[in-house]
Amino acid sequence: MSSHPPLGGCDPMSSSSTACCGVGRGKFLLAALTWAASVLSSARACTIRLGGALAATGRYESYGEQVKNGWTLWAERLNEQGGLNLPSGRCVVAMPLDLRDDKSSSELSSEILEAMLNVSSPDFAAVDFVIGPASSGITLGNSMVAQRHQRILFSTGASETLYNGGNEYIFSSLTPGNRYMSSGLQLLRSRGAATVVFAHEAKAFSASVCRGANATAHALGMRVAGYYEYEPGKTNFADLVYQIKALDADVYVGCGHLNDVTYLIGNANVLNVNPFALLVTHASDQRIVQNVGIPNSHGLLSPTQWDKSLEVQDDDGFFGSAQDFFDLYQARFGAPPAYQAAYSAAMGYSLQKAIESAGSLDTEAVKMALWNLSLTSFYGLLEYSAPGDASGLIGTQPHRPMVTTQILNGSVGVVAPVEVATMNLDYPMPTWAEKALLLYPCPQGTVEDGFAPDGSSSALHVMQADIATASHCRARLVVRGDSQITLALLCARSARRRHGQRTSRHHVLASSAPLAPCAPERYQHAAALSTGPLLPAGNELPTPCANGTKRSETGGSAPQDCAPCEPEAEAGQLECSMCPRGSFTSNIGTSACTSCEDAGPLGSTTEDIASSDASDCQCPGETYMPVADKSCQPCPEGMSCAFGSKEQSIGEVGKAWPVARRGFMTRTSAPLLVFKCLLEEHCPGGSCQDGACSVQTCAAHRDTNAVACGRCVAGAYQSGSECLLCEVGLDSLPLVFVIVSVLVLLSAVTLAINRDMIHQTRWAVGVMVSLACLFAAIQTTSVYLALNMKWMEPLASLMKALSILTFDLSHVKKECSMSIDPVSQQLARQLIPPIFLTYIALVLVVKRRFAPVTHLAPEFLNTAGTILMNFFVSICISVFDPLVCYAHPGVRGYTSMRSDPSVLCFNSREHTAMLVIGIAACVLTPLPFLSTAIFAVWKYPRYVAMHDIAFMKAFRFLFFRFEPSAYFFGVALLLRNLLICLVPVMIRNDAAAQILAAAALMIVWIVSQCLLRPWRNSAANTLDGAMSGCILLVLVCGAVGGAYTASEITTQATSVFVLVAFLSMWFVLIAWNLFKQLSKSDVYDMLICHNKAGGAAQAKLIKLLVAEQGGQRVFLDSDELQQLDNLLDTVKAKVRNLVVYLTHETLTRPWCAGEVVTAMKTGKRITVVLTPSFMAPTSEQLEMVDAYLEVGGADLLVQYGIAVGDVRDSYAQLVAAQGCVHIRVERDPTNTRHFQHLVDRLIQKQTKSAAVPDAASPGCLVISADPCDAEAAAAACILISRAKPSVASFLKEGVSFLSDHMDMGIVGHCLAITVARALVVILSTDTLSSRHQLEIIAHVKGLNEKDHGPVAIPVNVDFSPPSTHYYSRVLPQIWPEVSEAQVRRIGVFFRTASCPYSTRASDQVLRAQIHAIVRRIPLNWTSASGIGAGIYEDDLTHIEFEDNDGEEEEEE
Repeated sequence: MSSHPPLGGCDPMSSSSTACCGVGRGKFLLAALTWAASVLSSARACTIRLGGALAATGRYESYGEQVKNGWTLWAERLNEQGGLNLPSGRCVVAMPLDLRDDKSSSELSSEILEAMLNVSSPDFAAVDFVIGPASSGITLGNSMVAQRHQRILFSTGASETLYNGGNEYIFSSLTPGNRYMSSGLQLLRSRGAATVVFAHEAKAFSASVCRGANATAHALGMRVAGYYEYEPGKTNFADLVYQIKALDADVYVGCGHLNDVTYLIGNANVLNVNPFALLVTHASDQRIVQNVGIPNSHGLLSPTQWDKSLEVQDDDGFFGSAQDFFDLYQARFGAPPAYQAAYSAAMGYSLQKAIESAGSLDTEAVKMALWNLSLTSFYGLLEYSAPGDASGLIGTQPHRPMVTTQILNGSVGVVAPVEVATMNLDYPMPTWAEKALLLYPCPQGTVEDGFAPDGSSSALHVMQADIATASHCRARLVVRGDSQITLALLCARSARRRHGQRTSRHHVLASSAPLAPCAPERYQHAAALSTGPLLPAGNELPTPCANGTKRSETGGSAPQDCAPCEPEAEAGQLECSMCPRGSFTSNIGTSACTSCEDAGPLGSTTEDIASSDASDCQCPGETYMPVADKSCQPCPEGMSCAFGSKEQSIGEVGKAWPVARRGFMTRTSAPLLVFKCLLEEHCPGGSCQDGACSVQTCAAHRDTNAVACGRCVAGAYQSGSECLLCEVGLDSLPLVFVIVSVLVLLSAVTLAINRDMIHQTRWAVGVMVSLACLFAAIQTTSVYLALNMKWMEPLASLMKALSILTFDLSHVKKECSMSIDPVSQQLARQLIPPIFLTYIALVLVVKRRFAPVTHLAPEFLNTAGTILMNFFVSICISVFDPLVCYAHPGVRGYTSMRSDPSVLCFNSREHTAMLVIGIAACVLTPLPFLSTAIFAVWKYPRYVAMHDIAFMKAFRFLFFRFEPSAYFFGVALLLRNLLICLVPVMIRNDAAAQILAAAALMIVWIVSQCLLRPWRNSAANTLDGAMSGCILLVLVCGAVGGAYTASEITTQATSVFVLVAFLSMWFVLIAWNLFKQLSKSDVYDMLICHNKAGGAAQAKLIKLLVAEQGGQRVFLDSDELQQLDNLLDTVKAKVRNLVVYLTHETLTRPWCAGEVVTAMKTGKRITVVLTPSFMAPTSEQLEMVDAYLEVGGADLLVQYGIAVGDVRDSYAQLVAAQGCVHIRVERDPTNTRHFQHLVDRLIQKQTKSAAVPDAASPGCLVISADPCDAEAAAAACILISRAKPSVASFLKEGVSFLSDHMDMGIVGHCLAITVARALVVILSTDTLSSRHQLEIIAHVKGLNEKDHGPVAIPVNVDFSPPSTHYYSRVLPQIWPEVSEAQVRRIGVFFRTASCPYSTRASDQVLRAQIHAIVRRIPLNWTSASGIGAGIYEDDLTHIEFEDNDGEEEEEE
């Protein structure tokens, strides 16, 4: 912060403070009064407060500085002129402007502005107007903040998204991004530029500029060769530049920021990419010259909002002219202004005029004044679009033209529009090699002197000389140290040829006399840029007495309790000892005890020693005596038996009997029939103390008559593990709330998921896909409830909460609202999906009433599918519930349903009814849905090929979330969910086996998901993998917490399965590779190596003809481009003859290089077909073969053991016909005979060609293609061959290809069309420039207008409809005699829906596309429907065509 001196100009901290503060009292008083008066005067004036969040650091630092300086210059100039004179007083701008550094961060910027505008924030700044940040993306967030606080924001962003959202509080003096490149492209088009490629940063502004430029290029009739998007912050453009180089476009258009242009130029220089023009954003001032140097910036074109050379000025002379503003800015800040400074100052000037017009600082008044503003300024016309503007934008200048600049020799000048140009366009711009030879001017009066011998920079020298130059040359003086001064004449460059061949400039040196040195100033060339995770203590037995002693009568256990024996007693005898446990004696003085085994029940014992009666012999603990068996039996499983437990004692007071342990229960009717409770808390069990037992079989409010305490008593509801009493009138509310909420949610989902996919952004799709992943994970986790596992907290509560997704209504106190039995509850659960579907249908019917465009069937299928897809696990669990059982103890084998333990599985009428309901529900809901999904996946390729949008809308729930290549993944997800649901059904009681099975399924799923990455959103793939891992981890946590032990058979089975699976996979892999190595069944007679871009259809047709006529198996390398090692293995072991079909750039493809090298080294027969478009690589290109190959090609080949030298040698042999056979095709094959002749030469035998049908045969099918396009002709021939079986049944007249009858001329072709049944027009890349096809189209549409002629069927091979510019400008040049009626007919035809037909597609897709074309051919036809339509003179132009059936040269 800057410090200010104290009032009166005294600074007590300065060295002169004493003298300053020592003035007399009179003078001080006078100064104080003067200051007070000024303060009071200022208090009556108003202050305009401007501020905002603006980058002072980070990526947009330079832009932020320009914006700040522009606003500062305007504010200072306004204040210097006294501010604004308003009715309330004079207003000045508060200085400095309150601009806070947002560090080029969108989040931070919005936070800063929110704090500045929020009155409750400690950073509240009370700004009247907001200065926007230096980026379209950051501005979007700030504009929302400003709109919320109703503050006008002056925007620095040009993206249309800022102005088309209805925000009335944003203004900008910028022309929107979609018009940035218009004037530049128009100028380049007028100079002959025909092709263009676009690349833009994935940012709102950059995308806006390139999208608008793309539309402009199409409107101008330019061919867009490529369109790329790259991630923000990219610094290495080598990959992108290399792709652009291969396109060989005239113009490269780059839409990014200053750093992008800098890095791009460096990569383009290093990779020697030389378009005729580089049109990029942010290269219209000296900053780019400083970044890359004069040589590298030479020739750059860039749009700009403003330039100092524009002849515009303020109405009131506030700034003056554009040049005046330039001078003012440079004087104030010491550097020339960029256009960002100009438009910022212009917005300040607009604000100034709007405040004057409004007469106040009121936001609404100033906003209206800005909309009504119209004034001329140094920046040009300032008019801001208001709501309702034809452009659809608010607050910007959509109708303001942009200017285009070019940098020549370090100077920036305007070249377009032509009417404001300050210099002529330099087109084509020099190549990088030519730029290196150019001599660029030093600052005026200086030249570069190089470097001193010690390496330091030496001075430049002043040159004073008059140099005469030729009319086409520019003179430059060159000095090298003290050597002789020479004169370098730079000659004008000559025209450059296409396909990368350019004529270099000549650098001519002529001697000259020495001249005087220059002043010592330095000019420096820029350097080249580089591309740069006890035992319980029992009763003690008496200790034996020592010899000569005996026990006393009172007994005892210690040695001191022994007394000396009487004389007559034998020493050591234990007299009067007590009987041990398990024995008794009822007689005094006896010498032995009676064993319980002899006198009591079998297996009985005594509870203690010294028993005196046989009744003391009872069954020991954990055994009991049944009524029917007088022996002790083990206590029933799940029960506890105290000492002396008897079955007959059950219920008797003071007696012991078997009681249920905790977690088990018995019923009064069968006290020894034990049932295991689902949760221990449900069954507290009984207890026995002092031989008396009490029984509490169920927890509070649980039905003691229900099996396993499985339900609450009437008037109570389930809450967690407890049963609580219902509260009258209140506990029905949760169920009502859930029902209403579900219906509302269903309505919202029905309306939301049927929105047009075009309106859904990538981020919206990502959110929906992520939610789908989350819901699928939750559903899968809910299956764990059915496993025979006990979950610890908090997992137990989480699992119980998830049960509501399986239509378990226990959470909503259903027992308090209705009293339903288990069967009725099961029926209600199965009716939920049909009720949902019925409600969805009703919502759609209502929607259709208000929106007639609603398509009931597709939208119902999509909505129903979405609901069933997301709830498939819940539906399956609900259906399988009667089969998910757990076992009770005992030999009877009773089992209970886990969802309702009170129902015994397969042993009760309730369960039988529930089982029937479940089977019926399974047949009615999940099975039909799964079958429908499988059918849709099976038919997906066909319907996609047919462009059946109704099918895609109906099944978007199944396909929209996944990548097109993983369209089957929806069914895979359903099958996984089904298998997960079947785990507790197939494995019931063995928890360990259930865990192993579920874990194995999840592992297989995770591996599959990671390999396929099927989700359409990349983040969703990561999320799905992470969630699947978490699901598996939850299962592991449950297994660890439960300490489950696998049974021996489970352990053995699992071990055997894993071992067998491992060995089987190993054996299958080895066997498969051996089979492939030794098998001859998949050997190909021929492999056609070709380039898909220029020979896909031709190669496919050759394959078809060779198979039909030669009986040979043919392999196309394009079928295996994703796996280069598979392709090379095919060449090595499965191919007899390699056919290299050479078209343009075939040899630049790495797979072609790999095939040729492999074939050469393995001695394969090689046949080379040289088409006219092929240009053999030069010796220089062969020397630099790594550069000749497409980007990354050499690196790819090295990975497969193919060196660059191997490619060079093989290509040299291939071109020189060493070890291979050449078949030269002098003309592109354009009809059936051409291809037939070529195939005959390939298979080396003469085949009898089929008779060519008469082109004028009435009722035949006629096919028309561009007679000069080999790819279009091949596509037509494939169509004829593949369609013949389909049309044979109804098309007896045959199929005629017009290119086979070029001798008939256009008149004969039109006659043939007149009597045809149908006309198939192959629309290819060059259709728009083919007069022959245009005349055919005009003729057939003329016939159709009069209800005559054939059915016209447009077939799109590789065709893009033309713009309106084509019909008015391009078409008349191709067909000068064309009439307006013919132009109209051609336009109608091009707008007709065409059938897709891609020869690059798979055979399955191609068959579906041909089937769709055949379906448009009329089945019934009579001669009257074709003959008699007539040929009209305005439809025909007599043209003679040359015969293209010349014979090719023989093999070399």
